Amino acid sequence: MLRSVVRIIAAGSALAAMVACGGSSDTTTGPTPVFTSVTVAPASPTVSVGHTVALTALAKDQNGAAFSGAPSATWSSSDETKATVDAATGVVTGVANGTSTITASITVGSITKSGSQPVTVTTPSATAGVTATTGQAFSPSAVTIALAGGTGSVTWTFQSLAHTVTWDTQPSGAAVTDIGATQSAQVSRDFTVAGHYTYHCSIHPGMHGTVDVQ
Repeated sequence: MLRSVVRIIAAGSALAAMVACGGSSDTTTGPTPVFTSVTVAPASPTVSVGHTVALTALAKDQNGAAFSGAPSATWSSSDETKATVDAATGVVTGVANGTSTITASITVGSITKSGSQPVTVTTPSATAGVTATTGQAFSPSAVTIALAGGTGSVTWTFQSLAHTVTWDTQPSGAAVTDIGATQSAQVSRDFTVAGHYTYHCSIHPGMHGTVDVQ
């Protein structure tokens, strides 16, 4: 009998020590994740007429963590006269100026949750401006223009630090000339060929920019 009492006391002491050190006799791993919400990204994107932007949807649990095993989302647009969306991929195409709410729905078992973002569709102007800053950046780094009467134009405003606009890539048939080292001045270039143009500053190689011509 004495030995049994000793064993009981020892076991109780060990359990008390474990609890005192933050341990537990409970072997459970916490609550089961529950599908609770859908998050759509990026937030409030903008797309030009005739161009696309890709959205993504993420299923989340009650703690805001990614919910594992959720199927792909089904996508829809609140106004297809402004923007359409591929129901399977979430790729949005701009149709006309305005805003459409793009919604992603995910069903897990009998539970369906949705998330959405407003997408603004714009028609670019025939002109745009870029500032080559003393902070060694092209601002904005990306501009989009539309051909009006066959021509679009971008004007670079060079601050007091000299920069260049040196073209890296141009669409086939385009021949826009570089802008040499310039400071405290404005220089424009006309564009007559639609497509994607990339450039950099040859003085400060970390400076890059793009021009999209529609």
